[in-house]
Amino acid sequence: MPRRPCIPPAAALRGAVRLGEADALGVTRDELSSPRWHRFGPGVRAHGSLDPTDPDLRIAALLQGLPAGAVLGGWASLHLQRVPWQDGRTGLGGAKLRPFLVHVGPTGHLRQRLGLVVDRSRLPDADVVEVRGTKATTVTRAVFDEMCRGGVEEGMVAGDAACAVRLTSRDEMMSYVAAHPRARGIPAARRAAALLSPYVRSAPESRLRYVWVVEAGLPPPEVNIALADARGIVLGEPDLLDREAGLVGEYDGADHRTLARHTADNAREEGFERINLTVVRATSVDLWPRRRALVNRVLDGRARGLARDRTRDGWWIQVRAA
Repeated sequence: MPRRPCIPPAAALRGAVRLGEADALGVTRDELSSPRWHRFGPGVRAHGSLDPTDPDLRIAALLQGLPAGAVLGGWASLHLQRVPWQDGRTGLGGAKLRPFLVHVGPTGHLRQRLGLVVDRSRLPDADVVEVRGTKATTVTRAVFDEMCRGGVEEGMVAGDAACAVRLTSRDEMMSYVAAHPRARGIPAARRAAALLSPYVRSAPESRLRYVWVVEAGLPPPEVNIALADARGIVLGEPDLLDREAGLVGEYDGADHRTLARHTADNAREEGFERINLTVVRATSVDLWPRRRALVNRVLDGRARGLARDRTRDGWWIQVRAA
C-alpha cells in the first residue's frame, strides 16, 4: 500500500491550495484530487483534516480563484473586518452555508455558481477598503448588501452586529439606504435599517427581535436594558422588553444549558415574574422549525401582559449609560 504523503506545514497553514501548486507543495495532483481533500470550486482544495464550514477556510479558498480587481462583499467582508456573528452559517445549528457575494463590475470575468453570487454593477471607490491584502466592501456597504439581498432578517443580524462594535450606526445605515433609493431590494433595506440596535449581544437575539417586530407585528422592544425592583436591586437585563405590556423576551442559547447558567437564568426569570413581568423564552428550535408557534407564543404573552393587574407592577428601568 503506498504511503500517504506528508502534507508540508506551509500548505496546512495556508489551508486552501490550487491544483497547479501541487508540485511546489510536494503533493501530487492525484493526491489533491483524492477524497482526502475537500473540494472548493474549480481547482481549489483543502486538506480533509480541516473544517470545510470554517469561514476563514471558505474565504481563503474563494480568494484563490478570484480575478484581479474583484471585491469581496456581504457577510465575508464583515467577517474579514471582525464584525461578530458573521460566519456564513445560518439555519438550525448553522447547518446551512450562506453564499458569497463578489463584486466584479460590468467588465469582470467571473461566473456565478452554486455558493457564489456575482454582482456586475459599478461599485464606487468610496465603498471599497483593503483588509489584510484583500479588497472588500466597507462595513456599511456590506451591511447594505446583506439587507438588500438577504432580506430584513439577515439585514438585521448583520446590521446589529456592526452597530454593536460601533463600525456603523443606525443613522449611518439609514442615510446610506436613503442615498440608494433605486437599489434592488431597497424596501427590505429600509425596514431593516430602521430596526437596528447597538445593544444586541448575539445573532439569535436579532432573529428573536425580527420575529417579535416583523412576524408578530409588535412595537420594537427595548434591548438589553437593566430592570430593577422597587428596592432598586437590579434583577437583570432581558434581551427584549415591551414596557407597555410588561413583556420580556429571552433567548436561551447552548451556553444557557450548563447547570450553573441554567440555575442563574431560572432565578433571574423568576425575579422578573415576581415583579409582574411576563416572560417568553425561545431557543434555536423556536427560531427555525417552530417559528410559527413562537409567533403565537409572543402574541399570547403580550395579550396576557396587557391584561395584567398593573397595580402589582414592581419594576422600573434603569437609565442606560451613554
